[in-house]
Amino acid sequence: SGRRIRADLLRRGALRAVIALPAGAAPPNGVPLHLWVLRKPGGGPPPTPQLLVVDTAGPAAGAVTGAATGRDKPDWQTVRATAVDAWQAFDRDGGIEEVPGVRRSLAAIDLLDDDVDLAPARHLPPPAAAGGPAELARVRDRLTATLARTTELTPRPGAGDTLPDLAATSRWPMTTVGELARSGALVVRAGGAGTRELGGGPAVLTDHDVIGGGAPSGTLPEAPASGPAEEPVQVLVGDVVVPVLGGGAIARVVDEATAGAALGRNLTLLRPDPAAVDPWFLAGFLRGTANNRQASSYASTATRLDVRRLQVPRLPLAEQRRYGQRFGDLAAFEGALRLASRLGEQLVQGLYDGLTDGSVTPD
Repeated sequence: SGRRIRADLLRRGALRAVIALPAGAAPPNGVPLHLWVLRKPGGGPPPTPQLLVVDTAGPAAGAVTGAATGRDKPDWQTVRATAVDAWQAFDRDGGIEEVPGVRRSLAAIDLLDDDVDLAPARHLPPPAAAGGPAELARVRDRLTATLARTTELTPRPGAGDTLPDLAATSRWPMTTVGELARSGALVVRAGGAGTRELGGGPAVLTDHDVIGGGAPSGTLPEAPASGPAEEPVQVLVGDVVVPVLGGGAIARVVDEATAGAALGRNLTLLRPDPAAVDPWFLAGFLRGTANNRQASSYASTATRLDVRRLQVPRLPLAEQRRYGQRFGDLAAFEGALRLASRLGEQLVQGLYDGLTDGSVTPD
């Protein structure tokens, strides 16, 4: 019955477009969904019904819009641009210029086979493997440079041959984030509040972005029609952002590229007074595994972190900065490892695709 219904919608010209959305677009999050665009037919079926098929989920879509697709959740800016641009051009002209792996318009009669399978991936010509051999060469060059940088950044366990005085470090006087907040040494803010005017508002730094080391990828909800937009909490350079769910030891210092984003749900912002607390020192000690265990609640199925219970040593600012320098170096090494992993996966899959579609030769 499904095949007959799909065929009839095509013959009448009622089904105008099928747009593939990436996994994670809506529950169930593990299933990529298809958006069907329907229009009530006029006096009779169009003489040559056309169907637009669009795939917003693949890397080729990001290449068209100039954005990179995320692995953990959809890049909504890319998804929206890919789908809306294709639909507007198709609706205006009755057809569209083909982009391999992204969009295409087909005559409905060509789809009326035994299955009437309307999945866009089945009807889109594949894009050139990872942009073709030239792009693969650029990825390889970036990977080679990144691997060299990871070698340079690989940290030593200790400074030279001098071992730390463990007895001295165990006698550090400790304080908590809550005590630092009460003394005015830092400000604690919770994320998730805030709305935007229609079509405006900053990008949102989500917990997925913080955990994965990515750029802000979320969007604020629209303000209710009956009231003004609510100002979100915006992050500044030097803020420390901590996810409160998941049980991981994560803390991120906001840099210039991330500053100005809105603070998303399930995140806590710590804004240290630079005259009292070094942000890299703070973030580094917040990432200690034992520290996170003692500040986490395991009363439910989801581990939740009470950021105010996290502990840091009471050290002079000069000593904080010594530790902060080391923690900053570790963060740079971690970022280089992440980039090398992404580039390596891109190169490997691109070579598999290139060898199997003929755009890359074995020699």
